[in-house]
Amino acid sequence: MKYGHKIANRGILLLLTLLLAFFLPMGIKAASASPEITDERATADYWTQRNSAGDQVILSKEQVKEVNAGLRSRNDTLADLAVLPETVSADEVRQRIENVQALGDFDTAAVPDLYKNGSGLTSYSYSFAHKNCNLSAIPETANIRYGVVTRRANLRLLPEATGWFESAGDTHYDTLQATALDPAEPVAVLLDSYDKKFSFVRTRFYDGWLAKSDFAETDRAEWDKFASPASFAVVTANKKTIANADGEGLLFQMGAKIPLTADKKLLLPVNDNGTLRTEQIKAAFDDTLHEDFLPCTENNFVRQGFRFLGDVYGWGGLDDSVDCSSFVGDVYRSMGIELPRDADQQAKSMPRVVDLAGMNEDERLTALYACRPGTLLANNTHVMMYLGQDDAGTPIVLQSMSSWFSFSGGYAKHYLRKVIASTATFLNASGTPYINGVRYLGSLR
Repeated sequence: MKYGHKIANRGILLLLTLLLAFFLPMGIKAASASPEITDERATADYWTQRNSAGDQVILSKEQVKEVNAGLRSRNDTLADLAVLPETVSADEVRQRIENVQALGDFDTAAVPDLYKNGSGLTSYSYSFAHKNCNLSAIPETANIRYGVVTRRANLRLLPEATGWFESAGDTHYDTLQATALDPAEPVAVLLDSYDKKFSFVRTRFYDGWLAKSDFAETDRAEWDKFASPASFAVVTANKKTIANADGEGLLFQMGAKIPLTADKKLLLPVNDNGTLRTEQIKAAFDDTLHEDFLPCTENNFVRQGFRFLGDVYGWGGLDDSVDCSSFVGDVYRSMGIELPRDADQQAKSMPRVVDLAGMNEDERLTALYACRPGTLLANNTHVMMYLGQDDAGTPIVLQSMSSWFSFSGGYAKHYLRKVIASTATFLNASGTPYINGVRYLGSLR
């Protein structure tokens, strides 16, 4: 369903579920089947062949840089790591750590009603996770250290590896999960945890706690090869495994950027007892690995989006996959555009934004019909990517969907958990067309 965080809303969602079961308005169209589309509209060719101008470049490389600068100016979760200062104040480090705690509503003393290893989260576990944030050890002025992710890794809201879940049997929706990071991702290290097993880091699009075993530290000059490489390869498949010299497979997701040497070899990071070592692997460019970013075109938004079709829904990047916001983020990233990580920020940070507040359904659809392929449809918990209108004039989207709702024979929630094509008018949790709950349409132009 989401990746906008604010998990305190879990109680509100439960209450909504109970109320809907008894008070669902009369006359609502009953939904009894998954919103997933499986006909020709669920193919890239259907959409690219009907867009005669779809392969025209809509943003040059310089314009992409300008768009990224604008995105950063409108969203403070985005960072150009290459221009970070060499030091940071204690107040800033503390504020960033507390902001990350607040994303999961872990900034209160009350122990949340969650499960760890199948049992209720204890006061001791919750207290230690806070103690492990090591706030008392923040120096008045901290020197930024430099690290590079060496394998696909989980960025956490607290320095805790074991998942915290809303039910005892859940293994998919870990409330501590912030996002996943690809190998070769540069990070700025601000603080180590109390147990020295995690570091609090800044990334290009998020702050959080990263296990020290998942990254290696280096000096600024070597780090710059990853933070601002002169040339680089971009993963264009939904996911790609590249073997290093030791035969270890490194998993990369779409949009991952890997530095290139002057003779077109991939510069892969290796964790040598916590210190960065690099190795060079010959680059094999094909439709899964591209030199530089893909051209920014409408058809590339469509083609890249469909490369995820059928992939499992991965909350915060878990299950080696994508949730709703990392899905659209990776599609945009393959063309060099850096979106915020969370759904509630993505559409409204775009260069062109249409606020649908106060519009009726017809007005909302009219606004959507004026949009181009690649436009984002978002509210506070979910984001989808627009493809266009089908032959019948129905608006179609791509999305990584967690669950859907049926109302025929009683209210029910169904977990689908995969990337699908659907209409933009499937029924939401309130039993009304989804477009009626969309707040923003965000696009490049």
